[in-house]
Amino acid sequence: MMRVELRTRSIGYKIGWWVLVVIAGLSIVGYLAFVGTAATDMEVAAFFALAGINIYALSVLLTAYRRGEPWAWWVTWVMVAVYGMTILLAPDLGPYYLGPAIVMAIAQLLTWPVFHGPDRLERAD
Repeated sequence: MMRVELRTRSIGYKIGWWVLVVIAGLSIVGYLAFVGTAATDMEVAAFFALAGINIYALSVLLTAYRRGEPWAWWVTWVMVAVYGMTILLAPDLGPYYLGPAIVMAIAQLLTWPVFHGPDRLERAD
């Protein structure tokens, strides 16, 4: 199997990628920690679902995203959308999720040139 690694000097990509990885990682820990404080079965399910979305996002970020596969960039928007949609689905919780959603969207946009722009990746086999 051929191994492809990201080789970019783009500081924007590095900052964006690290921000996304840190938010996903901390979210996993946070949601799993909150399972013990849940008052209802629905809250337990919600915490596990949110942890699961972040586990998926982290696995994509650490593999395909890091290799610079364009589909991974698009899929990572799911994590941003879940956080952003919270304000519509749970208005009392929405403000707590809006900040991270904005930060993740900015981090994603910082990586745009590496995936789709003129600074397309240099790849090494």
